[in-house]
Amino acid sequence: MEPEDRSPERCCFDEWVDRWEREAGRHDTVNAVTASLLKAITDLGVAGRTVLDVGCGIGDLAIETVAAGATSATGFDLSPKAIDRARALARQRGVDERTEFEVGDGSRIELPKADVVAVNRVVCCYPDADGILERSLAAAGSVYAISAPISSGATGLYNRVHNAIWNLVYRLREKHYGGFRTFVHDVEAIDRQVRAAGFRRVFHRRRRVVWDLAVYAR
Repeated sequence: MEPEDRSPERCCFDEWVDRWEREAGRHDTVNAVTASLLKAITDLGVAGRTVLDVGCGIGDLAIETVAAGATSATGFDLSPKAIDRARALARQRGVDERTEFEVGDGSRIELPKADVVAVNRVVCCYPDADGILERSLAAAGSVYAISAPISSGATGLYNRVHNAIWNLVYRLREKHYGGFRTFVHDVEAIDRQVRAAGFRRVFHRRRRVVWDLAVYAR
């Protein structure tokens, strides 16, 4: 990891929570990428399984897996405000007794074991994806789901340019964003790391032009 002043918790996630909550009021999930990953996970079957959502935001993916039959779901996020909203959303949707949401950095804490682990739109917030990949893979039992920005081809080039522009904005507003940056990691390297942990890819799709979604099983 890079120095402490560049870590994601010194950022702006709280200011995005209100937008996520508005979307959750209209849809089961806060965006189409999450909806696609959720469908791929539930198509594999979540009944009787436990779920861990690393970087859960307001908990929409975790909550909907429980609604689809998962025994329980646990979520961790860096934002205390997001965790408060996740707990409220779980109560609103009637699954609060089978969900648990806590503040925590998935790249640093020891994650609880779960049958299904999701890492959705998260690795792009870390300069080094290894920490969050290693800890989340160690927690995963039978299913591992991940989404990340596409890193190859014309779309990968677009993502890198787009990423560079936004990182310039973050630098220019350093006081507000507290060193926050986004990153485009090598998706093929991520795939190799997941396969090395004993998983095989059973679902792969590109969504919303720029996102790579994959679900693995073992």
